[in-house]
Amino acid sequence: MQDLDKAGMGKRIRQIRSQAGLRQWELANFLGTTQSAVHKYEHGVVPEPRRLVELARVGKTSIEWILTGNHWENGSSRQERLSPDILDTASVLREILDGDRPAVDEALRIVREAVRIMGPLINSSLVNDPAALAAALAAHSEATLKLLEDAYRIQKAVVRQVLDVADSRLRTSPVLPEPNKGHKNG
Repeated sequence: MQDLDKAGMGKRIRQIRSQAGLRQWELANFLGTTQSAVHKYEHGVVPEPRRLVELARVGKTSIEWILTGNHWENGSSRQERLSPDILDTASVLREILDGDRPAVDEALRIVREAVRIMGPLINSSLVNDPAALAAALAAHSEATLKLLEDAYRIQKAVVRQVLDVADSRLRTSPVLPEPNKGHKNG
């Protein structure tokens, strides 16, 4: 186990405070401590566990990042902790087989194309004028129809894949014992 870089930890605590737009005394009030304690934290004194939890909350990060500069679950050195959804998505993407990558690439190409075509329309003032939006969409009707067809094809493939994975997991999971049929409640 490596030694704690207290100076680095202090810089990260100062970074959290600065990004939150707080002065030391304001952070101290939030943490339930003194301005002097926050000053010490920023100069390498390790905060108490409950204060570390609050600092992580203020910084939208993890206690691990405050102490070491890295998140333990993924090794990232970025301050902001990745959400569980992003970590789950990354885990799923890592499991994509080489043979399935072309289908995923095609799905992403379709999504990018939809954003390219529809993005300017959605981000414009047309969203407040349904008639103007309908007219603008009509200009893209053929491309829109193609994107919708492709999106439907991808949705079917994804649903099929999810069902296949669920079926596989059910087939390989241990069988639960059957309930005792001879037992009577009494």
